[in-house]
Amino acid sequence: MKGNRRRLALIFGLLLCALLGVLVVLIPYRPITVVGPVVESAALSLADAIPGLRLHVFNTGANRMSSLLVGPSPPWRAVPAFVIEHPSRGLVAFDLGLSHEVAEHGEEAISPPVGWLMESRGRLGLTLEAQMREAGLSPNDVKHVVISHLHEDHTGVADELAHAVFIAGPGTRERMVEGRHSAFHSGVVPEWREIVFEKEENAARIGPFDAGIDLFGDGSILLISGGGGHTSEDLMVLVNLESGPVLLAGDAVVHFDWLESDDVERIVSDPERAAVVRNRVRSLRDSGAALIIPGHDLRRIGAARPDLIHHRPELFRPSAWPIGQG
Repeated sequence: MKGNRRRLALIFGLLLCALLGVLVVLIPYRPITVVGPVVESAALSLADAIPGLRLHVFNTGANRMSSLLVGPSPPWRAVPAFVIEHPSRGLVAFDLGLSHEVAEHGEEAISPPVGWLMESRGRLGLTLEAQMREAGLSPNDVKHVVISHLHEDHTGVADELAHAVFIAGPGTRERMVEGRHSAFHSGVVPEWREIVFEKEENAARIGPFDAGIDLFGDGSILLISGGGGHTSEDLMVLVNLESGPVLLAGDAVVHFDWLESDDVERIVSDPERAAVVRNRVRSLRDSGAALIIPGHDLRRIGAARPDLIHHRPELFRPSAWPIGQG
């Protein structure tokens, strides 16, 4: 009986994906303009930065969304991954870039419907864990992994880090660990922590954001609600570095062009909520209180500094990847 139900659920899911794909193809792109509410400036009150905290920036490939989702002439964009080096808590990864399968086979390795609506290019040997080793950072030293959301260009090499504690938004464990598209193939099931801000006792406002959590209780890494605009589980991370805080926005802010426009495009699950989060990030940007790094844009992250390290910056340009292939 359970087997029949699973097969029916699978068939229904495939039919639904196919229907959505047909609808997207048949309906021409039109901007989805959502101005959203005015967000008043709010001070970003942070604890003193911890000496030795560092943020490592990597790029694992290049993506290009379908013009049906984002409008005409979409550019190729970066697929970054990040490692926070905490002086006493070890390494914390935020988003994991492209998987080995996508690095080898492109979007053919991405599950539909996402794989139908995006081109993706990487290279074997340049996935996150490979670049970490090249940089002298051991993947075995990663103690925590924070996933902004479950799109496959953010969950990448999860199986390589299954020894770590995974932290993500609501409903993520069942989908990523137990679902038919599970990212874990080695048989190792990671410890998983789902963040539901409404249920977290230590959740509090952080600057313009309505909910945040101090991950280690030392003010170094703050988990911030992405508000459920891009996906229902969106998480952002604020890293409190000595030279100034950095917001890792995930796809709550996909790229700088998206941040500067009122068009939320067809890539969000909740346009109204996406506009709210976008406006909050705008408020933080306009205050000058933090550097913003979107989910797929490394063009304006400034120069490298002792606590913000750019690894292989030549790979930050999408043209460094085999975008002419496929």
